[in-house]
Amino acid sequence: MRKDHCDLVPEPTIVDVDTDEDLRSRWGDHVPVTFVDGTLIAYWTLDADTFMSALCDGPALPAVLP
Repeated sequence: MRKDHCDLVPEPTIVDVDTDEDLRSRWGDHVPVTFVDGTLIAYWTLDADTFMSALCDGPALPAVLP
């Protein structure tokens, strides 16, 4: 990500799925999982274009949901 877009990136919230049984059972095999505004945008990998698109244009679901 380039510095000229750093103002678009909010402070992330990091959640340890191993501290919650429900989260561990739902997401444990898919970490890291990335959400923007409560919408899943990626799991396992996240590329810069997907991330910037979610921040600028709003989140879109990944092609395949876990």
